[in-house]
Amino acid sequence: MQRLFSMFPVGLPGIGLLCLRLTAAFALCLATQSARSRFPAMAWLLEALCFSLIIGLATPVIAACCALAGAYALIHSGGAAWSCAGISIPVALALALLGPGAYSADARLFGRKSVVLNDPEASSGRREPP
Repeated sequence: MQRLFSMFPVGLPGIGLLCLRLTAAFALCLATQSARSRFPAMAWLLEALCFSLIIGLATPVIAACCALAGAYALIHSGGAAWSCAGISIPVALALALLGPGAYSADARLFGRKSVVLNDPEASSGRREPP
């Protein structure tokens, strides 16, 4: 994930990305409601997708899967899930392109790292007196 995104925005942009993740997850839950009743085994997969998206784990991959699930729900619902799928698909695609933000599991796992460089003279023990 660190190679996909150079930074994980904090502050208001990070909160905006958190809101996008929540919106995509809840819209997907609503859009796939009919599929859950017909295919109970698929309910577990959809819940895992939504949970991963909410916590921000593997966000680009999960968001792309959510967009595909929303498209599947739109096609197989006969247009009944148009409002929810119409929201979840573009939001999930935007999230896949923008990244997870600072308030996510991806940021905790792959976020900013601090590198401490030691003074080469201090590490060798050869320091000149002042």
